[in-house]
Amino acid sequence: MTESVPEWLGRPHPSLVQKLRLLADDLADIENCIGANSPSAAFNTWTLGKRVVPCLVGRALGHPAITDGKAAFSSELFYFDPDRGIARTMSRWYRLGTRVEPEYWGERLRANSILLEDTL
Repeated sequence: MTESVPEWLGRPHPSLVQKLRLLADDLADIENCIGANSPSAAFNTWTLGKRVVPCLVGRALGHPAITDGKAAFSSELFYFDPDRGIARTMSRWYRLGTRVEPEYWGERLRANSILLEDTL
């Protein structure tokens, strides 16, 4: 019997872990990375932009900087296991409470002129 490799948001677990380790190593040693050989990849005619990333939308509880019960968006979501009731974002682990349909937040955010689709 072969064991399947779990996927985290569509990425094989070992591949995602390796990419995150490489990123963390590069950021921890930024001066040596900058001083190394010039990268072969480049961007030309560039500007800063924003892109859509998976995140959690809900009411924060026990967050160090967000008032309990306040609606919030998490940082980028890297691990999501609703069966175990846990998720890991770039910033921290979260316990998952009651799940609601996306329309729940879509209606509330539209009422406040915030579009859910713009931030997910």
